[in-house]
Amino acid sequence: MDLEPLNMPMLYGRVAIALAALSHSLFATLVVGSAVIGAVVATLAHMTDQPRYRRLGHMIAFALVVSTATISFFGVSLVFALNIFWPQFWHKIFRIMFWPFVLEGLLFFGEAVFAYAWYYLWDWSSTAGWRRNVHLAFGWLAAVCAVVAMFFIDITASYMLTPHPTDSSWANILNPTMIDLDLHRWFGNLTWSGFAIAALCGAAFLLARAEEDRRFYRWAGGVCFGVGFGALLIMPVIGYQYLLHVRYAEPQAFHTLMLGARSWLFDLVALLYGLIAVLGSLYMLRVIRSSSRPDSAARVILPMSLAVLIIAWLVFAMPYHLQHIPFLSRLTDAEINPLGKMQPNKYFAIVALVFFGLLNWILFLRSFTGSASWWKTGVMSVQDHGNQKILITVALCAMLTMLSMGWVRETARAYNGYLIYGVTTLEDERATYDGKPAP
Repeated sequence: MDLEPLNMPMLYGRVAIALAALSHSLFATLVVGSAVIGAVVATLAHMTDQPRYRRLGHMIAFALVVSTATISFFGVSLVFALNIFWPQFWHKIFRIMFWPFVLEGLLFFGEAVFAYAWYYLWDWSSTAGWRRNVHLAFGWLAAVCAVVAMFFIDITASYMLTPHPTDSSWANILNPTMIDLDLHRWFGNLTWSGFAIAALCGAAFLLARAEEDRRFYRWAGGVCFGVGFGALLIMPVIGYQYLLHVRYAEPQAFHTLMLGARSWLFDLVALLYGLIAVLGSLYMLRVIRSSSRPDSAARVILPMSLAVLIIAWLVFAMPYHLQHIPFLSRLTDAEINPLGKMQPNKYFAIVALVFFGLLNWILFLRSFTGSASWWKTGVMSVQDHGNQKILITVALCAMLTMLSMGWVRETARAYNGYLIYGVTTLEDERATYDGKPAP
């Protein structure tokens, strides 16, 4: 039976699915990353029996439960949007990816059950005997279910961009970009979740009145920031491999992103990535400077490293094809910016961002050790309040980066007219909107 067309521009459907998908993915990535971080923190609490680890684990468990409930709402909204605005596409992708979708749904259900049990049975973590071990197992089971569920979703996301070949189930699953996308999202989830939890600690610090609470949130924010920043440094390495596979599997999509009309989105991601590296290094500089000895080597290294990072960030974020930047043509007639060339300028810039970021990160981790570590000593000051605001800003930049990277991947298909690259086009869905069959 033919359905009555929507009688609206296809643009409305594209906007609706973009909002639903990006909202869903933002909380889905937060669930995966916070589940893994929470399980590790719970393990440290189990092994060391230190109250601060148990308190941080409880806070992450609460954030995980809230995120799981939120993702349920956005997940249902996404499926409704697909059925309403893109029914032919949804029918085709569901048929091709039936088992990955079914397994992902079962694993999400398992993650929700274990996450809720982990949070609502938190009293078990402070008991002795089998209850304490079972409670820790709940945290790890929630993390495993979340990670494996992400694996099955990444199968679908990578298949839509690089479906080679299309007549084999295993080849569709292990398509050219599947492993790279999954690894990239692994560390992307840890980056976003680490920074997001650090921002929650920063906000709690600003609202706290008791000295003990502020001292805890200062420590917890630093720990979660360290996780996020460490994962951030690995992402360019995997991202390079991911783009390399896109280049050889779908050259048209690669050209669109790196040299064509959507290359400005890559510049946006580069701008946000470099900004996170610079702001994160500024946070580490302020933390270490406030607690280290006057003759500490870190006081000399970190300002120089921060200066290098700022220069590298500016080079890395520079556009090459100026004519693709929206509205820039009104300011200049130039089409090429030679300083924004990928090879070698941007390669040198990203190496500098990773190397000096790693140097700062190592110095920051060292500041946690010893009897005079920064989070144990000193009274709260105005600088501490500024540090928490930096953590919140970094988290906002990380959120925008996650959304931008999802937008980049999807626009590589949509700009060239595909819903599934080389398989299903936007025009195949034309009848849904105006009742006219695809030409």
